[in-house]
Amino acid sequence: MKKILFINVMFLSVYTFSQVGINTPMPQGILHVDAKNNNSTTGSPTLEQQSDDFVVSANGNIGIGTTNPDTSAILELNVNQLADGNKKGFLAPKLSLKSRVDISTIPNPAVGLLIYNLGIEPTFTYKGYVFWNETEWRAIDGSSLAEGTIGSITCNSVTLIPSNYTTGVPYNGTMNVPYTGGNGGTYQAQTLGPINGLTASLSAGNFENGAGALSYNISGVPTVSTPNTTTFNISLGGQTCSAVIGGGDVISPGDLVYYRTIIPASVGGGGNNATTSSNWMNFYASDLPVIGGKLRLDGYFSAPVTGSGTISFNPRLVNVSDSPVRFFFSAMTTVDNFNTANIVLSANGGWVNLDNGIYNGYGENNTTSNPSAAVTSVGQANTEVVTVDLSLDDKWYRIYYYPIIDNNNTTSIADDQRKIFLSIQRLY
Repeated sequence: MKKILFINVMFLSVYTFSQVGINTPMPQGILHVDAKNNNSTTGSPTLEQQSDDFVVSANGNIGIGTTNPDTSAILELNVNQLADGNKKGFLAPKLSLKSRVDISTIPNPAVGLLIYNLGIEPTFTYKGYVFWNETEWRAIDGSSLAEGTIGSITCNSVTLIPSNYTTGVPYNGTMNVPYTGGNGGTYQAQTLGPINGLTASLSAGNFENGAGALSYNISGVPTVSTPNTTTFNISLGGQTCSAVIGGGDVISPGDLVYYRTIIPASVGGGGNNATTSSNWMNFYASDLPVIGGKLRLDGYFSAPVTGSGTISFNPRLVNVSDSPVRFFFSAMTTVDNFNTANIVLSANGGWVNLDNGIYNGYGENNTTSNPSAAVTSVGQANTEVVTVDLSLDDKWYRIYYYPIIDNNNTTSIADDQRKIFLSIQRLY
């Protein structure tokens, strides 16, 4: 009789207060489980005591690790009260889908259903959290898991940051390769090399919808130095190209590069095809621009400047790379023009004249103390400007040479200086 009375009293208590407490005499919700049985016998449990509690509130909210789950959450998992080293995470169901549209592994998946895909099926190797969006499984960030494709990959616009590397010095940088026509799909991780001691690594990811760029990490200890180049053959998204890096500062389409150097006008000799080292422009200017890491803009002083229209300079291109270089050029000056196609220069010093010698004299040789009242007939063979269109590695450059003789406002040729202005514009 006593047992029956006790059971009746217990059920009456549960019915009256609509709360059930397991291991706690003070339930904080419709159902309250104190796993460690460490809550107070009076009042609310402390935050630390709540760390092992499970509660269903009167509104149907469920809290684990908290007796007061947020009213906006159907389920709140709280580990704030667990000490570092004891904290825990949420583990979603783990399985392996057969494709991004697999509806047989989980029949009739609900919109928003979340799982962790193991990626062990050969037909669907993506590994990570995915959710069902009503038509396909997508990555947690919403990106498509369809196989990625691109319309074109533009290796002739590749950039390397930092742009220079040195033999034997550890290098770490980024190679960016532009593309167009991306479909938003995935691409796999890729490792290329090592080539010249450098390795290109690409992390798995998604193409943009439309235009974007692939960012490869370039690392290693190079066996060559800039401007000697390194070539990585890329095949991704249904497209292939050869990315050439290491040529030094890269000129992108539309960019302009400017340069100026000053050299004594008394330098020169030997004629247009001579090669005396002390008459080369790079003998006096060691930082001349190099195009594509291969062709240095240079020149040879064929004679000293002694008159108003001396033929004293010949612009040249010099191959500074370790391999033969093939290119095309068309040069035009204010006097004449020269051009050729499929020219190949030998490695490490092969050169070509861009003209048969240009006029580079001091012209009128006026000074501010002895000005001309009127100049009615200017010379036609005093100073030439050279414009060169160059095609190298499927890139189009326009180069300008503008050499002038500055008389430094005196009539003496002893202090005359050559001022040589150079510019390079990338047109494609």
